[in-house]
Amino acid sequence: MPTNAVATGFWTAMPSGSRVNNARQGRALLQAVYQNNDATPMNGTRSGVVPTTWDVANLRFSDLLVTVTSGLTMSVAPGAAAAHRAGQGPYEGWLTAAASVTCDPAPATNPRNDIVVMRWYDSTQGDTSPDGNPCRIEIITGSPGAVPADPITVNSLGVYTSFPTTGGGVGIPLARAQVSTGGVITLTRLRRSVGVIGATRALMEGDSDTAGKVGDTRYNPSTDLFEVLKSDGTWQKLRYGVDIGGEWKDARTTPALSTGANKLQFATNVVPPNGLTFNGTDTWTCQTAGPYSFFGQLRSTAGVNGGICVGATTYADATHIVPFLGFTNGTDYALSGTAYLAAGQQFCFYFYDNGSATTINNALRNAMAKIWKQQAAA
Repeated sequence: MPTNAVATGFWTAMPSGSRVNNARQGRALLQAVYQNNDATPMNGTRSGVVPTTWDVANLRFSDLLVTVTSGLTMSVAPGAAAAHRAGQGPYEGWLTAAASVTCDPAPATNPRNDIVVMRWYDSTQGDTSPDGNPCRIEIITGSPGAVPADPITVNSLGVYTSFPTTGGGVGIPLARAQVSTGGVITLTRLRRSVGVIGATRALMEGDSDTAGKVGDTRYNPSTDLFEVLKSDGTWQKLRYGVDIGGEWKDARTTPALSTGANKLQFATNVVPPNGLTFNGTDTWTCQTAGPYSFFGQLRSTAGVNGGICVGATTYADATHIVPFLGFTNGTDYALSGTAYLAAGQQFCFYFYDNGSATTINNALRNAMAKIWKQQAAA
């Protein structure tokens, strides 16, 4: 006969005389939904804020967001979060309306680090809440110092398990409020995100760990970067979320070129721009710094000595971004090159006619401008 073993429990269990599931069964259900961040199953649910709402204007998640409202007073936005407790699974808590919290008076001589936390109290585990509420937004007050230290530190799961204040419980960090002697708060947000099994985890300001399981994916909103965890325990970049660049053409009928530098015009958009701004005629502005690839082409109605280049808004040899690729007595001209652009840098495409003036032959082949930001290697 085989030797069998007893499992610990199951959801919707109803022993004789019972009409409800107990709290531990509920937390076990959450453990089947949230990612585990420990080498042992059921031993370390990833803890932090549940990212549900994106603030497009400020490019950040709104859930449990801490902001300074006035002086030493801060507001904590609504949101939900979870914190793992050894042997008990994840406690989930939520805030349905913004909460206001205030730091102790400013220190006299040196700054002080205070930590804004969400803290859970479980009376069945011996915890004692100051006001009887099992989940609270609290400020843990630090000690002043020339280089102030945080009054509390998290474990490997990002959870506070030991507090300098009485009451016990567990908690997670939301923000660090460094209080100056003048009563000014310098805020550093410390939110980490929970992970849902099978879903891409969006990183928050405090996410810096490399833990996870093979096949997990994560997304960094600040860089538009997706990564997947490989079997060797390293995160593999998948790609940037969006391509930066665009493509344009000149569809005008045989526009005239003059002798010398001609700033080329590209009034027709072929691929809508992203991460670049274009004045609709001849000038681009870089929004995101980095290496860019450039391509330009032009066909003239008569053979001339000349070439295409990319330069600043005012033409000069010293301000070439991509130098000439010149031709002798040609009719087809092309440019291909790369250059690093700084954010805010402006540039234009030029054709330099080194002989007699001619015209662009767009009827046969449109003048083109293509600009794309090079992506980091995966």
